[in-house]
Amino acid sequence: MYEKLSDRPEPDVPPGTPEETVVGCSSADTLFLRVVLPVLGAVAGVGLRWLAAWMAGLSWAPWQGIARSVDTLADRWGACTVVGLGILGALLGAVLAQHLVETMGRIAVTSTGAGFRTKDTLETLGRSDVTDVYVEDQEIVLLAGEREVGRWPADLPFAKVREAFTSHGWPWRETGDPFRAAYRRWEIGDPGLPTGADALLRARAGLMDAGKTDHVRALRADLAAIGVVVRDDGAAQHWRPASPAAPTGAVGVERRA
Repeated sequence: MYEKLSDRPEPDVPPGTPEETVVGCSSADTLFLRVVLPVLGAVAGVGLRWLAAWMAGLSWAPWQGIARSVDTLADRWGACTVVGLGILGALLGAVLAQHLVETMGRIAVTSTGAGFRTKDTLETLGRSDVTDVYVEDQEIVLLAGEREVGRWPADLPFAKVREAFTSHGWPWRETGDPFRAAYRRWEIGDPGLPTGADALLRARAGLMDAGKTDHVRALRADLAAIGVVVRDDGAAQHWRPASPAAPTGAVGVERRA
C-alpha cells in the first residue's frame, strides 16, 4: 500500500511494534451505533402507528394521505402492521448506523506511510518527507516543512491516533501547529495574497456557508498549490504563505463514485 520515497534513515521504531496499526471508530462507539440506532428505529416505527392515527384525525396536519393509509392498514391488519413498522424502523436504523461508522473513517499507519479511508475515499501519504503530525479540531494534519500535505477529517480516539503515529516513529507534535502564529485572518482583497488566492477564498467562503464540505476540501488543495495554507476558525478563514512546491511525500488519492 505504501512505498519508500527516499533514502533517509528509517525511523526509530520500538521493537515489537506491529507492521501496521489501524485506528477506527472505537468498538464501544460502533456497538452503540449498531445496537441503539436499530432499537430507536424500531420504537419510532411502532410509534408511527399511533402518530398516524392521531394525525388522521386532524384536518390541518400535513401528510394526511400517508397518515390515513397507515391508520387504515393498522385497523385492517392490526398487530401485523405494528410489527412491520417496527421491523422497517429497525432496518432504517441499521442502515443509518452503518453509514455513520463508514463516514467516521479510519487510518492505517506503518513506518513508511499512512493512509486514511472512508467509504468513498482513500488517501495515502509517504512517511519520508513528513516533518510534523498533529491533531487540530478532530482532523489529523501532516506537514512537510511549512507545507500542509495531508489533512484527514477523523473523529477518532485521540490517544490511539497519537500512539499509532508515535509507535511507528512519526514526528508527532503534541503542541499542535508550529506555524499557528503565522496565520492572519482573510479579508476580501488582501494585498498579501498571491494571484488567484482571493478568488478561491471567496468561493470557499460561499461553499462553507452552503455546507458543501467536499468542495471546501478541494479548494483547500487548490490554495495549497499556489502557496496558501488555510485554517478555519468557525466560519472565518485564516491563511499563511507557504512554498507552492508539489509535496513529494504524497502517494495518491483515490475517490470512489
